[in-house]
This record gives sequence, C-alpha cells and structure tokens, in this order.
Amino acid sequence: MGNAVTRRRLWILLALLVGVALLHLGLARERPGFGAMLAWLFAWTGASEAPDLLDRVTLAQIRTPRMLVAAFGGGSLAVAGTVMQATFRNPLASPDIIGTAAGAAFGAALAIVFGWADQFVGAAPLVAMLGAVLVTGLVFVLAGSHGRFTVANLLLAGIALNTLFGAVTSFVVTLSFDNYTASSRVLFWLMGGLDARTWEHVWITGGGLVLFVALIWPRARELDLLTLRDDSAHSLGVDAQRARRTLVWFACGLTATTVANSGGIAFVGLIVPHLARLMVGPAHRTLLPTAALLGALLMVLSDFVCRVSPPQWNLRLGVVTAIAGAPYFLWLLARQRRGVSL
Repeated sequence: MGNAVTRRRLWILLALLVGVALLHLGLARERPGFGAMLAWLFAWTGASEAPDLLDRVTLAQIRTPRMLVAAFGGGSLAVAGTVMQATFRNPLASPDIIGTAAGAAFGAALAIVFGWADQFVGAAPLVAMLGAVLVTGLVFVLAGSHGRFTVANLLLAGIALNTLFGAVTSFVVTLSFDNYTASSRVLFWLMGGLDARTWEHVWITGGGLVLFVALIWPRARELDLLTLRDDSAHSLGVDAQRARRTLVWFACGLTATTVANSGGIAFVGLIVPHLARLMVGPAHRTLLPTAALLGALLMVLSDFVCRVSPPQWNLRLGVVTAIAGAPYFLWLLARQRRGVSL
C-alpha cells in the first residue's frame, strides 16, 4: 500500500478522533452544551468570551480528563493487542491473555475493599499496576525453563493465573458484601468505566502510552519478524526469545496503566488490530499508529455512548465495548472455522 494512501487514512482517523472528542466534550444530558464548549475552546485564543465559571470547571476538570483517559487508554490497549498478536503469532491474542488485567483487577479490588482508595485517590491505580506487574512476572517464572520459554507455555501459564486471580478477586468481593459501598465500587470497576477521572489519571494513562510506545516503536521490524517462525527471525538477526520477552513486558505496561485507571475494558485490544490491518496492512511501522488512533476513536466513542445514555441505565464502558466487539469476535471465529486466514 502506498505511503500516500496510508498517510491519508491516518489523517482521516485523526480528524474523526478530534470530531468525536469534541462531541464527547460538548454533548451531554446536562449543561454545559456544545455552544459553551466551543466558547471555552475559542476563549483560549481570545476569539470568544469564556463561559461562566461552573461551565469552565465542568469542561476543564470533569469532561476533558475523562475524554483524554478514554483516548489514551484506547490507544494503549490497541497497541498492546497489536504487540501481543505479533509476539504470540496468534490473531486471537489480546492484552489480558497472560493475566495482566486479572492482576490489575485483583489489586484494585484490594485497594477499594480495604479502604486505601478512600485515603488516597491514586491508591487504586497504583495497587492495580503493582498487581499487574506481579502476575506478569509470575507468568514468566512459571513459563520459563533455564531462562527460556515457549509461546505455548506462556499462554498456558497466563490462562491459569487469569483463572486463579479472577477467582481470588471474586472472593475478595464476597468478603465485602456486608459493605455495600465497597462491593458496588469493585463491581462497577470490574465492568469498566471512567467516572470521576482526574488529571492524575490522565498523566498516568497518557504517560504510560507515551513511554511504552516510544520503547516499542524502534522495534517495529522485530515485530514484523516475530510473526514468522523463531528460527526464521533468528536467521534475520533477531533473538526471538529476548525480543518476545521484552515486547510482552511493554504490552503489559500499556495494559496495566490503562486497566488500572479504567477497569475492565473488553475487546478493544482484540478487534482494533484486525481493523487496522484491513486499513494499512501488516507492516508494524504503519500498523502501530493506525491501531493507536483506531483504539482511541473506539474508546472515546464508547464512553460518549455511556455519557449520553439514559441515567437509569447506568451504562458501563466495558459493557459498551463488549457489545460492540463480541459480534466481530464471533465473525473472526467463523472465518477461522472456514479456514480463512485472519
């Protein structure tokens, strides 16, 4: 695919993302409306009079952080899914495949149930990230033998720890049933959502995206070669074992910083890489930025649906992404059953 076509599609995705972000900021069931949002934006340039204080605070301290966490989180999960699918040579791989998300959920549940999240706003994200790192490290320990591991062992260890920590998290929730506030907060967190996001959450999620994408980007060629057999990658100068271990850690870092701030978000890391490949092909030099923009677009759009839905529905972000992603996932499975390459 020509570079000009690829650049055009990237610009189109960026324009769509900006448009959806403006809708996210300006359209809601309550004030401020779209006009106030535009006045707030133009006031920065001196071309318009700023809206009143309440509208400015709502836009700057409530809606903007929530929208940015959605954009950064969606981009992170999409890039993590792209990396996972390349390193595992599995088109159905996703960021939570080796237990990172389960570890984050366990950490967040502990922080909420034991009241740490009430004492410090960053406690739940911090403990969630620690849980994600712990489980990812355990996966490598269990899958490794004399410093080496196979993709099959990584997947098996990840599935086992996913199940284990999912069960332990459920047990922690049952222990808090006598505390309705804590148990409901854990359950809502597990369903995913971006309520009450602050600029601290923006810095964590955005910082994770910038850091790990900066580390992954120079390894785009390695990702291309990891989609081949390990001996083929080695013959072309890539140590597949070392590259896979490093890249999986980077993908887990992206997953941890996102899940720690948004809860359980399904399917973004699974379906977005496939959509990106349909747009720009399999070369990771163009696939990574395309996936990041698509993931951000999908997450912001999904959170916009949550915000404008009737309040009695209490619609959660993870529910919206699952409803959007499940049909596509079933279509992928149907193609695989017919022997069609994914």
